Amino acid sequence: MRPLILILLTLSFNVPAVSPPVESFDRLDAAFPDIVFVNPEGKTSRLSDYKGKVVMVKLWATWCGICRAKWPGHQVLYDSIKKEADVQLITLSVFEDPQVSQDWVDQQGFDVPLFENPIKDRGAVPVADGSFYFIKGTPMTFLIDKNGILRKKSVGTAKSITESDIRGLI
Repeated sequence: MRPLILILLTLSFNVPAVSPPVESFDRLDAAFPDIVFVNPEGKTSRLSDYKGKVVMVKLWATWCGICRAKWPGHQVLYDSIKKEADVQLITLSVFEDPQVSQDWVDQQGFDVPLFENPIKDRGAVPVADGSFYFIKGTPMTFLIDKNGILRKKSVGTAKSITESDIRGLI
């Protein structure tokens, strides 16, 4: 038994330290990854295209019960900020065909524009540098200031980002 323990201890000291991958980086008060998506007009865009605006990014899916439950509030928030020139709301579905998302939104009577996540087969969003931002749960909402810095985030059942949060960054 002792030789096995010694071998395991020896091996554990020889394993290099592993740091979190850049593609999952979403720390508050740090630059948010330059994610890539397709806007409602069908043009490929990236987060940096909206520099100078306050941006709220919402990652969701129709198969997520919490996501569906939060949609009425998401619609109310969109209605309250949609005329603000300095604000952009980017709503991306994850891990599903964008048409499924659009059909569900239409059936519910919501009119929040959907942006398309080019990755449909896994819980990730592409980043401009070729890496991926991996989803840690749904829904995920990020509030990014005019300089691309993440100021607030909400995951799952956590309190949603509010109109007041957004207006505080305009």
